[in-house]
Amino acid sequence: MPNDVPSKSRINEVGWLSKSAAKAGLWIRRSGIGGQLLSLVIVTGSFAIGTSGRYLSAANLQVILRLASIPAIIATGLHQVVVLGGIDLSVEGVVALCVVFVGFLARNRFNTNDVGLWIVPITVGFGGLAGIINGLLNTKLRIPSFIITLGMSWVLWGFAVFVSKGQTIPLLKNPLSGIVNGNLLGIPDLALIAFGLIIVIQIIQDRTRFGRYLYAIGGDEVLAAQAGVKVEKIKIAVFGIAGLFYGLSALFLAIQLESAQAITGNNLLFPAVTAVAVGGVALTGGIGGAKNAALGALIVTALNDGLILLNVNPYAQEAVNGFVLVTAVALTIDRRKLGFIK
Repeated sequence: MPNDVPSKSRINEVGWLSKSAAKAGLWIRRSGIGGQLLSLVIVTGSFAIGTSGRYLSAANLQVILRLASIPAIIATGLHQVVVLGGIDLSVEGVVALCVVFVGFLARNRFNTNDVGLWIVPITVGFGGLAGIINGLLNTKLRIPSFIITLGMSWVLWGFAVFVSKGQTIPLLKNPLSGIVNGNLLGIPDLALIAFGLIIVIQIIQDRTRFGRYLYAIGGDEVLAAQAGVKVEKIKIAVFGIAGLFYGLSALFLAIQLESAQAITGNNLLFPAVTAVAVGGVALTGGIGGAKNAALGALIVTALNDGLILLNVNPYAQEAVNGFVLVTAVALTIDRRKLGFIK
């Protein structure tokens, strides 16, 4: 057979690759993450050029994954409330209180309490309880989620400071330290945990009745109620699930920092909201998913990491983040649901 004539196996291989590429492209379009993936490529490429390749080093990529893990977990919890058409501003207060509870229950120099691995369900449970309270106040008192969760954040944060007396509690070695600070084949364990949680939530959203109800309420709450959806129960459950994610994030933060203090919850809300918006989750509800929130957290983390490598002024970094948030909201918000803009 002449060398310039493609073999049958070669033709089949090319055909298989073409079909695979077409299927991948179709999945990306249907999943609604094409723009986010393109944004991540642009951010990565720009900083790779600007840092002469340092940005793409294995060490820096590991740093990005590690730094993005906890924001991704928080954003995965928060975005579910946003898909409902609400907002949860209690992130910082819930994290602050849960971190303080970690300080009381984990092994440290100030007390003999040591609940071992029970610290996981206890801390996560506290977060979930705070979320359920948010949901109950929102649905039973008919107060907008913006006000309820903002007020709850301050209540919980103040209670955390009062209980801890504003002290920093140094934690001793915890059985979870190896997981929180370890890695598997160069990938941070926290990133793997975050990825697993994101997959679970995405499957629930795509394959279960609960997920369908979630989007139905976010699309049109009145129509969803008329169709027989138990709107209040779904809302309370979603706020509770969001709280579970905040509690888990608080536990990971405390172990990572090897200390428990109320201020650990500070400055977590803005990156989470930015991640949700950048990921393509519409703040008007009904659009987006766990994969969007996770990609948003990765994009925001990758952006900030690149700015740090380029020695950009911290205040300029804040300005960039603010611009990114406004742009993301402008591109994703459904103005038909807003009525008059005030």
